[in-house]
This record gives sequence, C-alpha cells and structure tokens, in this order.
Amino acid sequence: MNPIRKVLLFLRRSKSRESNLCTNGGLVLEELISCFGGRYNVPMRCFTTKELQRALRNVSGHGRRNFFCKMFTGNLEERPVLIRCFTGIATCVVWHLAPTNVVIRDIVVTSQMSHLKNVLHLIGCCLDSAFPVMVYEYAPGTKFLDECLSRCIYGKALSWKCRVKIAKDIASVLLYLHTSFRTPIIFRDLTPSNVLMDPSGVAKLFDFTFSVFLPPGEVQVKDHGGSQGGHLDPQYKISGLVTEKTDVYSFGVLMLALFTGETDAMKYREGTRERIHIRDYVKDFLVTHQVKEIADPRMLEDEGNNKDEMEQQLLDFLDLALRCTEYEGINRPDMIDVAKELRQMESTRNSWNSRAHRNF
Repeated sequence: MNPIRKVLLFLRRSKSRESNLCTNGGLVLEELISCFGGRYNVPMRCFTTKELQRALRNVSGHGRRNFFCKMFTGNLEERPVLIRCFTGIATCVVWHLAPTNVVIRDIVVTSQMSHLKNVLHLIGCCLDSAFPVMVYEYAPGTKFLDECLSRCIYGKALSWKCRVKIAKDIASVLLYLHTSFRTPIIFRDLTPSNVLMDPSGVAKLFDFTFSVFLPPGEVQVKDHGGSQGGHLDPQYKISGLVTEKTDVYSFGVLMLALFTGETDAMKYREGTRERIHIRDYVKDFLVTHQVKEIADPRMLEDEGNNKDEMEQQLLDFLDLALRCTEYEGINRPDMIDVAKELRQMESTRNSWNSRAHRNF
C-alpha cells in the first residue's frame, strides 16, 4: 500500500479525538512545566486530523521514513509543510518510556528551539490523533544532509566552505541546548539524517525525540533510551550515562561524515572485511596516506590556489573531529570550545576569499 494512503488511514482511524486532544494536550503542558518551569513559550498552532488529511490528499511520492515515523511534504492552507507522523512508534522496541511521551518530548523541546535559524521551525502539531503529528515549515528543494553527502544535489557537491558552515551552525545549536535552559538538554542521537539543508544551504537540525534533560545540579543522568548506531558515544552505550560529552562524540562523527562524504559510521578496514568505526578507519588511513586522500574530493574542486591554507584547515578540522570522538569523555573538548574553533575556521576560510578578491 502507498505510504501516504497508510498515513491517511492512520489519521482516519483515530477514534475518541476529543479524548486524545485532552490527554495529549495535558501531556504537552505537563512536559513544558516539568522541563522548563514557568519559562517557556508555546508559539505553535494545533491542527486537526481533518486538516492534515486535506494537506496530504493531493501529495504524490513516498516521502521519508524510518522504523517508527514517516515524513511527507504537503500543502496546508496553500503553504508547503513537512508532516511527521509516528505511525510505527507503538511497536518500536527501543523505547523505555511510553511511546506518546517520547513524541511529546520532541514537540516540547522543538517548540522551545524553533526560533533558531538552524532548527527546523515547528508550525504546530495535531493532538487529536492517537499519537501526535508534527507539522514543520518547509521550503521546496530541501534535502536531508545524508542525501547531500552521498550524491551531488543539482549536479553540485557540498563545498568545503559549506561543510565548515554546517559544522559551525550545528555546533551552535548543540551549545544552545547545553547552556540556554535551566538545566542542559542533551540531543544524544545526532546523525546526518537529523539535519536538513534548505535551498539556500542553511542547515536545520530536527528530531529531538531522544533528547534528555540533565537533573538540576547534575552532570549526568542514566537513560538507556535511544538507538545503538556507530554515531553514539561508546561510553554511553556501556553505562547508559548521558552527559554533555555524549553530544560531543556524536558531533565528532558528524564532522567525519562531512569531511569524508561517508554517512555510514562503520567502515571496512582497508583491504579486509573487518568492520571498524569511521574514527579508527580515518586514523589507520592517515598512517600511510595524506589528509587530502581521505577528504571527499568533490568538496575540493573549487578551492582555487589556497593550497597551503586549505591543507592546514583540513588538518585542523580533522584533528577537532578526532578529539571529539575520543573514547574517554574526559578527553573530549567541551561543546563551547568546539563551537569556538569552528567559528575561527569559518572566519579564516572567509578571509581567503577576501584576500583572493583583493588580489584579483
């Protein structure tokens, strides 16, 4: 059956809509108060299932899906939107919380982050379905970062300048999560599939499903929810302890994906069928190869004559990524220092262009 038809059936089957609205609305309010106290805004609209059915009725294509949700573009009041429907969450085995509570966490955290340029803007949600549905702002031509890295979009690969900017912008969002609320929020599950690229090349982080709040005054919390991919902090996988350094590790893996163009965190060791982490793959490769040989060659095509400066920045970027992915969390930098280094790299990169224009 066409995935969109499945979503429409899912919405039509939602019985006791008034009951769902009261229950889900109450959970959203409870979560807002619990997580943010009295300091929160709710700048989002509440849609009905009938409105979402109309938004999806004339949509073609299969959208994007994972093991617990489906995403489709639609038109709501003549406005393009991205609709995220949690059709498979009830049978997902990774949750340690009730499935509805996981979706509520995503809605609540996203609602407090949507004012940021580099977070996908949440317009509203539908609370009268069995599981809430999220409705985001959407610009036609928006692509997932993993798609942009794995193939050229519109015949052109992401440039080095663009990749440094993506890393800087996503680091700034994570830093905001860690420092701007009464207690740090840990994103926990960062991958290239959590980042969208709009047509203007602006990175947008979304999907706060696995985010977790540190208790007041604490630097860690035990929480075993989440996936088990290669982007996750290995110490967290073993202990279940979430810290700010959990995000630093996942961010380092994202940097390695931006650097190499490889979105899979697990690779085959060169010349063998042994599966190793991308961090170990990169370190092994650098023993016998130059840094440019492991960099995605597509991003270097338009870099002009700044050969020495470029090579130094590649080394600096890769060094930062490897420090972020150190096995021991204590050996990883803090996110504030990561963000500062990336801002400096972007500034240095922009100075090349200014100097080149002056020389021209």
